[in-house]
Amino acid sequence: MNGLDLYAKIEYLFDFDEVIEYLWSSYIQELKRVGAKRVLDIGCGSGGFMEMAQKEGIEIVGVDISSQMVKNAKERGLEAYCVDICEFDGEFDVAVAIFDVVNYMDKEYLKKFLSCVENRLKSGGYFLFDINTLFGFEEVGQGTLAKEDDDNYVILNSIYVNGVMRTNIDLFRKRESCYKKESGKIIQHFHSIEELEDSTSMKLVDKKDIHLYGYEEADKNLLIFQK
Repeated sequence: MNGLDLYAKIEYLFDFDEVIEYLWSSYIQELKRVGAKRVLDIGCGSGGFMEMAQKEGIEIVGVDISSQMVKNAKERGLEAYCVDICEFDGEFDVAVAIFDVVNYMDKEYLKKFLSCVENRLKSGGYFLFDINTLFGFEEVGQGTLAKEDDDNYVILNSIYVNGVMRTNIDLFRKRESCYKKESGKIIQHFHSIEELEDSTSMKLVDKKDIHLYGYEEADKNLLIFQK
């Protein structure tokens, strides 16, 4: 099964609310600082950030390649589309890609993605996104997590080798007297800031270190590029 679709089914089991809301708040602060009016949320997931942005008076539209995530967002009354950004039309003041979205892309697709984002921005528009630092991958992201409720038991196992994080997802869903297993994989890639700058004609205008998990060293960078 598609790893992102599978994760969409079980993300509620993992207590990431506090760190995610902290990251979302950092984005809201930056959106206000750049005067964002109409925003495109790329990789919008189930729409949590979109809801927060709307409460702050920001007009926002979401896209995601996971049909399950988009279904979740639409059920919350949000404007979301299951489509690749390169196949989406519209013009926006700002685009955002939050919580590892860019890390899901390999280096070959990254250049195409950044070009497609640039095409969706007005002249002078901004692209805000976060990336995992090397510390974030090696020291924070690796390891095994297991969670369960009355009907589900899930294991996430993440290993980082040579610039690539592979996360295996195994979900065991209770069916009467037995469990049905579903499996999927998520792959993420490390990108340096220098590589990102070389991959787009947009210009890096600001960088913010993010400490989601309380470590002294940043596990994420929030980057702001301008068209």
